[in-house]
Amino acid sequence: MKLPVEDDFNDVIGKAQKGQGITTETLSDRTGVTEEAIRKARRGDFSEATVVELGKALGLNVPALIAIGKNEWYPSQPESVIGFELIATPFYSMYVNAYLLWDEATREAIAFDTGTDATPMLQRIDLLGLKLKRLYLTHSHGDHIEGASAVLNATGVSAVMSRLEPDVAFETEKIDEGFVENIGRMRIEMFNTPGHTPGGATFVVTGLGRSFAIPGDAIFAGSMGGANVSYEQGMESVKRILSLQDDTIIASGHGPLTTVEQEKSMNCFSA
Repeated sequence: MKLPVEDDFNDVIGKAQKGQGITTETLSDRTGVTEEAIRKARRGDFSEATVVELGKALGLNVPALIAIGKNEWYPSQPESVIGFELIATPFYSMYVNAYLLWDEATREAIAFDTGTDATPMLQRIDLLGLKLKRLYLTHSHGDHIEGASAVLNATGVSAVMSRLEPDVAFETEKIDEGFVENIGRMRIEMFNTPGHTPGGATFVVTGLGRSFAIPGDAIFAGSMGGANVSYEQGMESVKRILSLQDDTIIASGHGPLTTVEQEKSMNCFSA
């Protein structure tokens, strides 16, 4: 399945304007773009001249914003890695991603989020003959954890989530930045990436030949999740993720896979 890029140019503009608390009237005054033209852009009416001015005023990566607006960019997909699988489940008209990673030799596996339905993940675990050892949660939003109780009940594993994140309806082990765990030949490390939620976490997994960053909604291909808590923290989280090695595969909560190298030039929030 070719997952669509999560955000179009108008989504990016809306997130940046809302996150910075800039009214349409103020944005019009700063750019010389009429309020009606700004509203049309936020509705998805693409005018390059308008989008350039709005992007500059909002501190966005304008070339990336224009490329996305013209449908001229889609991240190059990394070659498949043995021991890594993306599992997408429906979420309204889009999809939400969960991930399975495993040691091919020992069949020990780890999961990141569950999506809206645990069935596909449990089916893959069974079909591949995996032994799930841990469920890691990037954040507490329902679309990412709706299947968690079913996974925990079916496998008997425990779930971990940042101590900074709100409690959820099932038991989790609270962890802090700097958490490190080794399962099979995989090493899992966590650092905080708040902004979308107060305790958003990015997990970095090494040991499978490529490094993976699993950031939930802290960053998407070309964009980031809405800064519900803090735009400044959200921007800092993007910056922190993009400080990882260039060849790190970014496995986001929505949309296609991407890499740190690609996002340095094509993420609209990496100006």
